[in-house]
Amino acid sequence: MAEVALAHEADFPLAHCARCARDVLTHVRLDGEGREGRACVHCDAALDPAEIRWVDAAALDRAGYAVLGEPGGGCGRPGCGQGRCGSRPA
Repeated sequence: MAEVALAHEADFPLAHCARCARDVLTHVRLDGEGREGRACVHCDAALDPAEIRWVDAAALDRAGYAVLGEPGGGCGRPGCGQGRCGSRPA
């Protein structure tokens, strides 16, 4: 039976990658035997699970990443998505 990960108050797994020489986001990677591990999202280097820190969006921003908000809709012009867009069909 697979282990269930505990919920974290913070949303993003961050760790130091020696190869990239910076704190990076991590992703789940399976080894040859199907065991989960964490790796750098940039260079795919294996990361020590003990080094993973779960951080919030503010800490992620300080590490050089950004969390984008919900799309506002529309074409991207000022005022679009607020009923003032000239490019929408009549």
